[in-house]
Amino acid sequence: MKKTVLYSLHGFAWFCNFCIIFLASLAGNLWANENTFISIAGVLGLLAWSLALFYLGYSIFTPKFYLKQKYAAFTTLVIGTSLLFPLIANIEKLISAIAGNGWMGYSISGYVQVFFLSLIICFSGVLLRVFINWIVDQQKKSEVENEKLKSKLIVLNNQNNPHFIFNVLNNIDSLITTKPAKASETINMLSGLLRYVYSNSEKDKVSVLSEINYIKNYIELQTLRLDSNIEFQFKKENITDKILIVPMLFLPFIENAFKHGFIDEEHPVFIKISFIDSQLVFECRNSCNSTRNDNTDSGYGLHNLVKRLDLMYPSKYNLTIDKKNEKYSVSLALHIDEN
Repeated sequence: MKKTVLYSLHGFAWFCNFCIIFLASLAGNLWANENTFISIAGVLGLLAWSLALFYLGYSIFTPKFYLKQKYAAFTTLVIGTSLLFPLIANIEKLISAIAGNGWMGYSISGYVQVFFLSLIICFSGVLLRVFINWIVDQQKKSEVENEKLKSKLIVLNNQNNPHFIFNVLNNIDSLITTKPAKASETINMLSGLLRYVYSNSEKDKVSVLSEINYIKNYIELQTLRLDSNIEFQFKKENITDKILIVPMLFLPFIENAFKHGFIDEEHPVFIKISFIDSQLVFECRNSCNSTRNDNTDSGYGLHNLVKRLDLMYPSKYNLTIDKKNEKYSVSLALHIDEN
């Protein structure tokens, strides 16, 4: 939300609250009566009193209790505060009573009216915070949908790269006469790869096992296309089909290993996916040429991936990328809410 809009909403809420206090004071038997508005100190005191009530509801009661669905504590705090604040508004009478000088015209009806006024002001802060949160949530949902569409287009574009597909088809053509069974297997892998991209790119979550199978097929096709001596070490630990993740989240790092890495039998790519204590950890390590730029400069790109993580896993991921001594390593830890 733009700051100008946010400030305008707060200003409007302050204006409405002060008008309510002024009109209620003129109309009712309140401690803050029309004489209060004659002095600047009285006006400032009323303003401070109402803003304190307003921001208790806005900054504390709503985010810490209402939005966390602690409704009993929220209700207790709002009502309790509204019961207490009339005493603050009439502090001079309270001090007089404590000193033994009587209540100086204390009125039960006045207290009740200020209680309801306090309740209205506090609740107006709650309503403003809920309204602002709703607007922000709608903006985030719209941004997530736009990013999902953008991610889908990028992934489809990368996976349907004609150069990649034509090279695989050429390899299949050469295998048809020499290794027909292998050619048939490769066709099935390519078909499965493309089918997975089209069917799962629109989904919010997929099983991590299906994602792993997709990655393995991608690696095998790339290995067949490039060089049979390319070496990958792939490990998984504590992975079950109940673990769900955003589709094609790990693939950019593997693509970069192929595009920028130095891979052979002596320099294998190490990939590990493990699940420990609600953390799904993806690790990828490969050798790289020190004269090349950062591995993440191509394809999907680190910037787009981080933006996708921010939208899909807000405050629930940790991404570490390290490049030194011609070694490139990536570690992505995702907090997974198990159902």
